[in-house]
Amino acid sequence: MNSGVQRYRLISRSVFFLLFLLAPVLDIFRLDLTLGHFIFFGYDWTLELAPAAGQSAASVFSQLFWRLALPVLLTVIVLIVFVWRWGRIYCGWLCPHFSVLEWLDSKMHYWLGRRSLWEKSSSGARPGSRTVLFFWILACSFLWAVSLLSYLIPPLPLWQGIFRLQVDTYPLIFLCAATVLFFIEFTLARHWFCRYGCAVGIFQSLIWAANPRGLVIGYRKERGKDCRDCHACDQVCPMRLPPRAHKQRKITCTQCRLCIDTCAEVQKHNPAGSLLYWASGNDARQYERQLPVIIAREQE
Repeated sequence: MNSGVQRYRLISRSVFFLLFLLAPVLDIFRLDLTLGHFIFFGYDWTLELAPAAGQSAASVFSQLFWRLALPVLLTVIVLIVFVWRWGRIYCGWLCPHFSVLEWLDSKMHYWLGRRSLWEKSSSGARPGSRTVLFFWILACSFLWAVSLLSYLIPPLPLWQGIFRLQVDTYPLIFLCAATVLFFIEFTLARHWFCRYGCAVGIFQSLIWAANPRGLVIGYRKERGKDCRDCHACDQVCPMRLPPRAHKQRKITCTQCRLCIDTCAEVQKHNPAGSLLYWASGNDARQYERQLPVIIAREQE
């Protein structure tokens, strides 16, 4: 898929993934358990509530408000505004976890002829596919375990200890346990976790579902005859959603636009163009209703 939108999405995901990996190393953001407070852009982010003689209740309240309540409230408001309008666009355009899952989907499809262990194979598996995928998934799992631990303890000593094979006991236990859990998730759960297990994703879905004017995949059902025998958009969706269904069945849509671009590719010789498109505002209201999932057939 080489559309301009997908190139922009690749750039945004790649940049955010690098930021995710480097943020603790560069002290952009992390929770240092050894210090007991957050690090934000190189500065110690604390509540400054250490016992002090003469500290009044008003002073304590002020510190809690300016250093905790207000930043959290503003962050939540900004997130709600974005999610209300664009849905789970963070998942499809930024989320480093979802980026890894999409990448593993493509690798599994290349080596096994299917995107997950639960799907039918469209072609035979390549020689050595299981061994290659095992090490790819193991590498991704270990990278994620190290990245998460980097947000909790000083990252540079951690990375140095890993390269020297000299990791302390408790960090080593964390790395082993997290690697095993991520390996299981990346191998077996993957998009199921994003749909039903991710708290951030579920929060976005619930907010977006309450807005009938929010961005949604629209379907030109009056042209159903053009795609009655085609399921390309269903097959390409990384969340395994039916793009031509009503909004309630697409509540976990990540707005990745892969289904739209795939439909455009299938219909490239059709002057009418793609049957799928991004709908918003009043145009999106019609997809709140129970549209038929079965594709409309040509009326004789």
